Amino acid sequence: MSGGTDDYQLRFRVADPGYSEEDNRIYDQAMAAIGKAIAAKTAWNKVIDGLTMVADEGFRNVILDDYVKITLATRHFQNSEGLKNIAKTTGIPMDLLVRSKQEMIREVEEASVAAYHLTQGGEGDTKSH
Repeated sequence: MSGGTDDYQLRFRVADPGYSEEDNRIYDQAMAAIGKAIAAKTAWNKVIDGLTMVADEGFRNVILDDYVKITLATRHFQNSEGLKNIAKTTGIPMDLLVRSKQEMIREVEEASVAAYHLTQGGEGDTKSH
């Protein structure tokens, strides 16, 4: 491929998780609730307990993971805020922030390798290198 829309789409292909409209509504409601609870200095375990609108535990974990990663992306990676300060001001446990940061870095590495393989005519398989 040479330049243009195809390259852009290849590099920035986003996986569609296949959520329903109801799932999206619950997700948005839960993300807003987490933000409000954090702003009110609610303890992290109480933040989790407050997500009563999310019946499925697996989906709740996805939402919590997303919230932590979005917080890290905006506050730590974009604004260079230290993890200790993020933990102090949000109530998100330090060990969770560290684990999530490590996971984010690993995900970027894997996505970079997959993108490289795709641009080289492969299938994006990160296991075969």
